[in-house]
Amino acid sequence: MTTEELQNRVNTLEERIENLETENKQISLNAAYLYIHSNWNLIRWYLARERDVFGETSETFERSKSAEEDIRIKLPPNLRLVQFAESPMDVAYKWRIETTVILNCYGFTFFD
Repeated sequence: MTTEELQNRVNTLEERIENLETENKQISLNAAYLYIHSNWNLIRWYLARERDVFGETSETFERSKSAEEDIRIKLPPNLRLVQFAESPMDVAYKWRIETTVILNCYGFTFFD
């Protein structure tokens, strides 16, 4: 093989590596967003069910509304952090831990 042929192969391989790195980053972002959104939907369903079971006049109703609002306020900043994080799933896991702490503060043990 000539030097030019080897250089072409190297360039092709480098381009393929860059494409795979870009694809991997996008898959990581998608996984983190999916993780957060699916957990958020499940939490909202759980809190809505608690409100339905105990009724509007109960303490549980107010606690679930407050917990949902606190989590909702913290959701957008975490979604923005996912976009710029080196490891998007680390941000998603951290969001889950923070959400679990909020739920525990309001007396819910959703992720246990």
